[in-house]
Amino acid sequence: MTPAEAQSKIVQLRAEVVRHDERYHRQAKPEISDFDYDALKLELAKLEERFPQFATKDSPTQRVGDDRVQGFKEVAHRQKMLSLDNTYNETELRAFHARLAKLLGTDDLRYTVEPKIDGLAVSLTYEEGKLVRAVTRGKGDRGDDVTANARTIRTLPHELKGAAPKVVEIRGEIYLTVAEFNRINAERAAAEEELYANPRNLAAGTIKQLDSAEVARRKLEIVLYSMGYCEPEVVDSQAELQKKLKAWGLPVVERYWTVRGIDEAWEKIGELDRLRHDFAYGTDGAVVKLSDFTQQREVGATDKAPRWAIAYKFKPDTARTRLRAITIQVGKTGILSPVAELDPVLLAGSTISRATLHNEDEIRRKDIRVGDLVEIEKAGEVIPAVLQSFPDERPAGAPVFDLFAVVGGHCPVCGGKIARVEVAAEDAEGVAWKCQNYDCSAQRAGRLGFFCSRRALAIDGVGGVVAAKLVELDHVKDPPDLYDVTLETLATLNLGTAEEPRVFGEKNATKIVAAREAARSLPLEKWLYALSVPDVGETTARELGRRHRTFADLADSALLHAVLKKAGLGAQREWEAPASRKNPAKSDEDKARRKELCARLDAEIAALDAGPLAGVPADIGPAVAASTLEFFAGKPGQRLLAKLRKLGIDPQGTVATTGVFTGKTLVITGTLPSLKRDEAEQKILAAGGKVSGSVSKKTSYVLAGDEAGSKLDKAKELGVPVIAEAEFLRMLG
Repeated sequence: MTPAEAQSKIVQLRAEVVRHDERYHRQAKPEISDFDYDALKLELAKLEERFPQFATKDSPTQRVGDDRVQGFKEVAHRQKMLSLDNTYNETELRAFHARLAKLLGTDDLRYTVEPKIDGLAVSLTYEEGKLVRAVTRGKGDRGDDVTANARTIRTLPHELKGAAPKVVEIRGEIYLTVAEFNRINAERAAAEEELYANPRNLAAGTIKQLDSAEVARRKLEIVLYSMGYCEPEVVDSQAELQKKLKAWGLPVVERYWTVRGIDEAWEKIGELDRLRHDFAYGTDGAVVKLSDFTQQREVGATDKAPRWAIAYKFKPDTARTRLRAITIQVGKTGILSPVAELDPVLLAGSTISRATLHNEDEIRRKDIRVGDLVEIEKAGEVIPAVLQSFPDERPAGAPVFDLFAVVGGHCPVCGGKIARVEVAAEDAEGVAWKCQNYDCSAQRAGRLGFFCSRRALAIDGVGGVVAAKLVELDHVKDPPDLYDVTLETLATLNLGTAEEPRVFGEKNATKIVAAREAARSLPLEKWLYALSVPDVGETTARELGRRHRTFADLADSALLHAVLKKAGLGAQREWEAPASRKNPAKSDEDKARRKELCARLDAEIAALDAGPLAGVPADIGPAVAASTLEFFAGKPGQRLLAKLRKLGIDPQGTVATTGVFTGKTLVITGTLPSLKRDEAEQKILAAGGKVSGSVSKKTSYVLAGDEAGSKLDKAKELGVPVIAEAEFLRMLG
């Protein structure tokens, strides 16, 4: 591999890892297994090691994955909260021991071997024995304050037993038991709602809920296993810490081993692998830690991980079975998703008969054909994935899978035409086949079910079966039509057949009527998300809702037009750049002309950033802007808006037309005493102001809290007024 090829591959891998980090840490919606993710990251690390000239400090191999999300106050850890290096390989585990032996000058090292819990990392701070704060790992030095949600965990004591240090940070993992996960999914299945993928993702998503009552209903659990900052120090080894945590009354790991040397550690890893399926929490590996704290401090840590610990990860559970058919499902956005129909096989304690195949490109890449012997992986997923096929076991004449040919070029539900399109990650990553008929009954039923889901308008009772029946009987064409369905019609709805009727009932119908009326008062962001606008996910809907007053304002949004204008200017600048490779300059005069043009383009882009796009996050990009404007300008969007007007539904955004901050731009920095950053942003927007991420001469105020950093220094340098939270609230009245 040449240096140029290596650089290109490194850039590609970094982008891929960053995207997967975002889906895993922030969205709790990973697309690939831990094993595949670790393989990507390892490939990147090896390339950076082989070509050090391309290594950078901001590479995802050199930093902790960031789990921070909007809506939570950020808090600094007293002691950094790092992640762990990991391996699937015994040789690398022994190399870890050899490195420590060399650094410490002895081969006689004591370790603890502990379960690696598959949950969300958290740090608890106890002061004088009382719980004062729970913070996620975040980006290592600071994370999200989730204290209110952590206090709902019934097994977490709010006060330590016995003598406690003045201040101590105790680290652990928040998780859901398999039993609780199955209970929640059983409820969702009964309501015909989409099932959650696995306990880890649900636990991570739950602790980041803004509604603590909803968090409490999901019965999270916690287990503690390590220590950060402690004053005064009370233990000097990991083995002693395990005993101290138990004495304080904290929930701890069910089993751990104190061993001498790497041979004993390897033996106990095998024992843990045999026992782990009986634990209450998901366990995807073993953590081997140097036990002595003095030795831990001596060997130190990198910016990302301690040198004194490593995670040995177990390979995911797999099984082999025969692929009997590939069926096609149509989702709410029209994406055609292939599903593997399998000979039933027992895998990780449950019988599996279906598995996801992602998309046609993935099927062809793995060369999977009907009739193949295939290997499937569960890895905690409800619907596992097909890993690979075995061509040597393939029946003669098995054709290459061709989705277009299988469905005859038409949607299997409505018969409409299908087309290959680029799709957003929320639908299915990459390129997929999509039904072009917006009024396809499968899409209509999917949109109605989503419209009523808890994350949208929370109209309980309208799950998949009810939605499909309402669409089938032509009671609902667009989601708002649900408001025109009478109580009597809902109550007498037959969800069964003529021979075996299953009537929905008045009690269920009454609940729907009450819930749909309550939804009328929900804000613009909820309605925007609920209407399934292409490319607009939950976070994007929230951002758009904060920046627009009504649907009418959004439909011809000046902000979205500005986003598109900036994208066009950026593309023009890239094409006209003096050093452009795709469009090389023809002469020195041409270069001079381009330089002058690019300066003008830069000025226009800067004016947009400082003006209508000040504080606009990356979530609102050109793809979102184009699809949103196109949707509301087209027939489906216009039809939806007309129906909302007829129903008298006019959801309101959080932007005020006038207010104390009208025409002003504010920057928030540091940790505010009582307001979360998200709350402060909403107050600024509601008072007519804009929020920016950087300080400039055009900044009106800098709202500064504790531990304000470079932004505060920049404000002082430029003479920008700095206000504290108390002054901010006084200005708001």
